[in-house]
Amino acid sequence: MHDSKPHVSLSEVRILLWDIDGTLMRSTVQGGYKQYFSATMQKVFGNAGRFDEIIPSGMTDTQIMFEALRGEGFTPEHIFERKDELLQVFQAEMKAVSAENGEPYETLKGVREILAETDENPDFINALLTGNLSVAAEIKLETVGLWDYFADAPNAFGEISHNRSDLAVEAGKLFNARYEFDFKPAQFIVIGDTPNDIICARAFGAKVVAVKTGRGQSAESLAELTPDYLLEDLSDTKKVLEILQTL
Repeated sequence: MHDSKPHVSLSEVRILLWDIDGTLMRSTVQGGYKQYFSATMQKVFGNAGRFDEIIPSGMTDTQIMFEALRGEGFTPEHIFERKDELLQVFQAEMKAVSAENGEPYETLKGVREILAETDENPDFINALLTGNLSVAAEIKLETVGLWDYFADAPNAFGEISHNRSDLAVEAGKLFNARYEFDFKPAQFIVIGDTPNDIICARAFGAKVVAVKTGRGQSAESLAELTPDYLLEDLSDTKKVLEILQTL
């Protein structure tokens, strides 16, 4: 929450937990992530396992690595004990690929307007709930000029847990610690584009707004999990803001 916002009782605040890929933005180069993922895994873990077979949508970055390497005898613990090296190498490899490819990202419709509005509105706090590693989230959002909305927030990133369902619970803990306040799960609204975003929200007791802007996601698979709202996209900013106010 920006210091310039008027004071609002924390019991009335709504916390918006944003997914990144397919929700805020997306790559304009399909499969562009493969180059830096594979190079990172080779350098940190010695091989990339069955990485090329993994369908990553909705997974955390650490889960993608675990699923790729489990056949090589890796456990999640093996991934997390190399976390510091992993973040350092991933950042370097991703920056190298980004420099080579230019800026292969686009912001999705309505996102800038909604973030600008909610950033100024004392009823809301914006934060990230993303499977991305923190270094990846920062690079992506810096590229499209959105990082400032999240730079100081208690964000939940993919290096917290390989299991996405843990992330909303961890986001709650991060917020409680930052604000020294016991937020209710129902004050959190997860905004995402995959079934895993909905499952993650429900595991915590958060509200959830699902959007049909993810690649390879069927509207049916999202609808089956009964999000509080299922939207085509975020382009009708007035409607989206009304939904966020009333959830």
